[in-house]
Amino acid sequence: MKSHFRPLQITIFILLLSSFPSFSQGLFIPVEFQDAYEEGTRSLDGRPGADYWQNRSDYKITVSIDPSSAMLTGQETITYSNNSPDTLDRIVIRLYQNISKPATMKDYQFEEKDFTPGVNITRLTIDKKNIDIKNDSLTENTGTNFIVKYLTILPKKQAVINVSWDFKIPKESLRMGQYDSTTFFVAYWYPQVAVYDDIYGWDMVEYTGRAEFYNDFNDYDVKITVPNNFGIWAGGDLKNPDDVLSPVILERYHEAASSKDIVNIITASDYLKKTAVFNSKNETNTWNFISKNVPDFSFGMAANFAWEACEADGGGNKKVFVSSVYNPAKPFGDACRVAAETIERLSKDLPGIPFPYPKFTLFGGRGGMETPMMSNQSPGARWWIVYVTTHETAHSYFPFYMGINERMYAWMDEGITQMLTEYIQEDLDTVVDRRAWNVSRYLNTAGKFEDVPMMYPSFSLSDPSYENQAYFRPCAAFNVLKDFMGDALFKRALQEYIKRWAGKHPTPYDMFFSFEDAAEDDYTWFWQPWFFNHGYPDLSIDTAFVSSDVLKIQVTKEGDLPVPVSINVKFKDGSEKKAYRSAAVWRTASDSDEDDDSIWIEMDADKKVQSVELGSQYIPDVDSTNNVWIFK
Repeated sequence: MKSHFRPLQITIFILLLSSFPSFSQGLFIPVEFQDAYEEGTRSLDGRPGADYWQNRSDYKITVSIDPSSAMLTGQETITYSNNSPDTLDRIVIRLYQNISKPATMKDYQFEEKDFTPGVNITRLTIDKKNIDIKNDSLTENTGTNFIVKYLTILPKKQAVINVSWDFKIPKESLRMGQYDSTTFFVAYWYPQVAVYDDIYGWDMVEYTGRAEFYNDFNDYDVKITVPNNFGIWAGGDLKNPDDVLSPVILERYHEAASSKDIVNIITASDYLKKTAVFNSKNETNTWNFISKNVPDFSFGMAANFAWEACEADGGGNKKVFVSSVYNPAKPFGDACRVAAETIERLSKDLPGIPFPYPKFTLFGGRGGMETPMMSNQSPGARWWIVYVTTHETAHSYFPFYMGINERMYAWMDEGITQMLTEYIQEDLDTVVDRRAWNVSRYLNTAGKFEDVPMMYPSFSLSDPSYENQAYFRPCAAFNVLKDFMGDALFKRALQEYIKRWAGKHPTPYDMFFSFEDAAEDDYTWFWQPWFFNHGYPDLSIDTAFVSSDVLKIQVTKEGDLPVPVSINVKFKDGSEKKAYRSAAVWRTASDSDEDDDSIWIEMDADKKVQSVELGSQYIPDVDSTNNVWIFK
């Protein structure tokens, strides 16, 4: 159990803060985080502490699926490693598909056709001890969490959990489903041990649909048996392609794995010509996938999908096998190429870290949803393909490579992903100006009652608060941060944060402190309003006049959030001049003796001024009516 600070502990922590070379000491730090700093699992310089630990589960899963009934039947052996210093007296197992039960709490309304009985556990043992799942004194089912109590897992010891279960794949569920009789995407599907961490202990947040991931880093050995006319594409390395692919498809598969050009592994004409696509020696095929040190595993299955693939440069001499699989009647266009280019841009530009995984697959299902090495997404116009593909591919870094608690802090992955992919989308899609679109989406909510600080727990929010808090406000914030830091320093700080926390569980404070440590600067003036406070961005022109051929413009920060100042001056002869200040100008103003809500911008004006206009489509400003000054 997690302890809270006693008075003596608080005194010790204050002394620790005052003696440590940390910058953002003015930020509110909750007691559970104070515990972590005192216990040495995290450090105030943004690094993992000397005593940092995290648990893990290694899964061996055997599953079969009957497409005609949509029944999934599985058995798994989980080796759970308690690397914590705590003796665990319970274990929390996630049964995600219980969300399809009518009585389970949900963030979205389900149609009656999408209800199922949920997960049916037919056998559960822990360390060879049979668990009576119907014994209310030993177990507790809280919805999508199943708790086994009164056991003992000592520190640095393992427990072996065996589970047999089945459930009906819903027609249409959140993030997965049976899209037609031959197309399934299966995610959130296996009994999974919840995270036990140094901040909260067991993650007891229920899966209600909106808030997504928080998983440990695990190894997966998964065997999936399906009828021989179905293919499987999964978030892992296919270990037995010789057993499941026909010789002609196998040859194309190997060709694609080392080809910069798109290779059509399976085509619509293969089905029309009744070419042998998968192994047809037996009625079923068993597909074996291996994934190492990843936070989740999902797969798609289809009986009539086309398959395109190529090799992408993942940076650092890494090669990434990129696949696009889709119904030929609903083509993906150049989605495979878009994913490959996104991987190359992410690995070389921002964040400039080699792509974390050896494979990435786009599956033509429905919506837009990511799991490690997989994106489940709808076909559509090219702007849609570019938007969804770049976004879901970038999630390979956040939250998967970084192990982010998206249930608590969705902005830590959605917001930064939204920002990072703007710059890729700008090159790949000329239809939508995604940066301007993100700003406009933020302004739909900015300053309204639903605009809540990012440090509010994401799982507690509903739309439009969740959407704004997870995607658009943080996207704007990260752009402001990148702008005042400068491209080079922002990239260096981002890379340092990633290197420190890859394969671990960073919190917002780890990100804040790591950025400051890399920059050797204090960003409290920025973190506090953007991430902790209610507020909105709003600048105005208070006055503008010319004196002795110098144009003087007073800009006031009407809102609470610091943003850049962009000025465009038009002269009566048709010429223009521009001035720009990053959001750091508001820090400078507050550090001076002047009014910290106003700054003066001056420029030479040896000719008649017509107007001064403040702002940009890339700078959020809730009230633009006070952004223009007209000279008579």
